[in-house]
Order: sequence, then structure tokens, then C-alpha cells
Amino acid sequence: MTTLRPHGPDDASDGTSRLGSAVVGVVVGLVIFACVGVVGYFLFVGVAMERWADSYNASAPEVTETAEDTTAVGQETGLDASNEAYRQRAGTPESDAEAALSVPAVQAALDPVADGSAVGGDEVSAALVAAGFENVQVVDRNAFGDVVPVVGVGVAVPGGCVYGAVAPDAVTLDAGGPIADGGCLEMPSH
Repeated sequence: MTTLRPHGPDDASDGTSRLGSAVVGVVVGLVIFACVGVVGYFLFVGVAMERWADSYNASAPEVTETAEDTTAVGQETGLDASNEAYRQRAGTPESDAEAALSVPAVQAALDPVADGSAVGGDEVSAALVAAGFENVQVVDRNAFGDVVPVVGVGVAVPGGCVYGAVAPDAVTLDAGGPIADGGCLEMPSH
């Protein structure tokens, strides 16, 4: 004959053990903890990244830009501005004024080149060297290596740079300090 045993303290009345219930409880707790942790992490990273990006929106730039760069693509802000820092010109009002004294001489050397015909980098460089300028930069190709109709020009002069562009029918020049990358003229970029 078989006798039924009364339920002991380790037996659950529905057929599951206390150990099984404890394991399920721990697993559920860990899953909830992990979900809360992941959500918290993403909230923290989102706030930290926003504050970091806002730190680049300073109202006063650290590098002084004294003359408008006609070769720049546009005015960038925020993180884009930090990527364009190599284009910014450094200089003081005194050095920029000294560089501006050389604009008429550079203009006089380049005016004959802008006679209405196509302009080439070699022609621009030769005209400036013939006028006595020693440190001359010209850019007559875009970032893809294609020849462009307007030649960028940069000339190192006392106090900074004279820079601008020579088109078939016009010469546009300005004066200021060298760019952060070094030299007077930025290279073409993508």
C-alpha cells in the first residue's frame, strides 16, 4: 500500500520548488537591471555629447580672423567650424596693415595676366616671380586634379600674406596673416 507524504517546508504546493522560483526571480531581476542600465547609459552619453558639441559653439574664436577669406566655402559653425580651423588666418591688426601695403604691387604684377584669356598657374607664378616675389603659392586644380578657370594665389609678404584669385578678366586680392595650416593659401579639398 502506498501512503501519501505530507508536504514538507521545501515543497511548494503547486509542484515547483523554492530553488526554481529563486532562480527565475534572480534572472528577471538581472534583465530589469540590465535594461535600466542600458537606458541610463544612452541618456548619459546623449547629454554628454550635446554638452561637448555645445562647447565648440563659443562666441569668440581663439584664432583671430582679421580679413575675410574669399577662398573659404562658407561660414561653418559648431563642430564643422573645428574641422575648418586650418583655413582661419592668424595675424594682428599691425601685421595685417603691413601686409596690405603689398597689395598694390601684387595687383600690378597680376593685372596683365587677367587679359580676358584663359589663366594658368604657371603664368600667374611667373608673373609674380618676375615682379620680385619669392614665396608664391598657386592653385590651378581642384581636389580631383581637374584644371579650374580661376587660379588661387598666395604671396608671402612682410607682415603676412596677399591672397586671392586670378580669373580670366579680374584679379581679386586681400591681405592678412597666414592660415593655420601654414603658408598663405589653402589647398583644394573635397
